[in-house]
Formats: sequence, C-alpha cells, structure tokens
Amino acid sequence: MKGYCMLSKGNEVVQVLKEMQAKEVEPDLVTYNTLIFGLSKCGRVMDAKKYLRIMVEMGHFPDEVTYTSLMNGLCRKGDALGAVALLSEMQAQGCMPNECTYNTLLHGLCKGRLLEKGLELYGLMKKDGMNLDTASYGTLVRTLCRAGRIADAYEVFDYAVESKSLANVSAYLTLEATVKQVKKARP
Repeated sequence: MKGYCMLSKGNEVVQVLKEMQAKEVEPDLVTYNTLIFGLSKCGRVMDAKKYLRIMVEMGHFPDEVTYTSLMNGLCRKGDALGAVALLSEMQAQGCMPNECTYNTLLHGLCKGRLLEKGLELYGLMKKDGMNLDTASYGTLVRTLCRAGRIADAYEVFDYAVESKSLANVSAYLTLEATVKQVKKARP
C-alpha cells in the first residue's frame, strides 16, 4: 500500500484495502493513515475524508499523522483555509498538532498568499515551543520579503537562529542567502 502511495496511485491504494478486507484482514490505524496519506497525496481529499469517517466508525481514532496528511492534501489543492479549519477540528478531538502539522500548514498558507494567517500560525507555533523545519522557515522568510516586510523576515530568521531550529551550518547559510537574495531583488 505504501509503495502505491509513494507513486500517487490512489486507485491501487484503495484496491489493496479491498483485498485486505476480502481476506478478512482488519485495517488498523497505520493502514488507515497510509490510505489517507496516499489519497490526499494524489488529490483525492474527499475520498480521504470518507475513509477518515469509516476509520472512526471502525473504532480507530485519527492521530496527528491522519490530520496532517489531510491538511497536506487540502493545501496541495489550494484550500489552506480548509486545512486550518481541520486544525481546529483536530484540537477539538484532543489531538495535538506536531511540528510536521505546523510546517504543512505554514507552507500551505504562504503558498496560498495568506500571509497574515501564516503569521498567526507562526505565533502559535512559537508559543507552543515548536520549531519549523529549514524549508518552512525559508518559505516564510521569502513570503515576508516578497510582501516588503524585510524587518519581519529578519525577526523570523533571528528566531530560527536563537531557538537553534537550524540543524546545521548549511541550513543557516541557506536561510541567510534567502533573506539576502530576496532583499537584493527588491527595487
């Protein structure tokens, strides 16, 4: 099933599930998460949501992997606000977001040109003591620079350095180059 997910072959992912059920192999949380990830990855978010409902009916409760996979699918389809709404649902169900969840949402919000919502999420992430990955810091910094908010971009950069979020010198240099490059490109 996971192999088909990596190849974005949603029909085959569902077929594996049907074959499991035909052989009376009961899907578990990992199976449902894999299925939801695969369907979300190939753009079949409505199908993924259907299996989320089935999963709950079968007594398996979604975790941060389940929700983050759906959020990723929503963001890929350009529905970052739908992904943020899913974050509220996730928290209402008692499931706490992790760093991957925040990275997914922030990336989707920035790509969707929803900078203010992205900054709001970034504030929550900082408050919860979570760090972004280097790519997400880069996305946020580039988005801020493109919006002419260079000072805010430097604040994000400084936080990344101070919080030791950048795993190595290469990550630091990448983020620093992003800030300088975008700043140079502005008239």
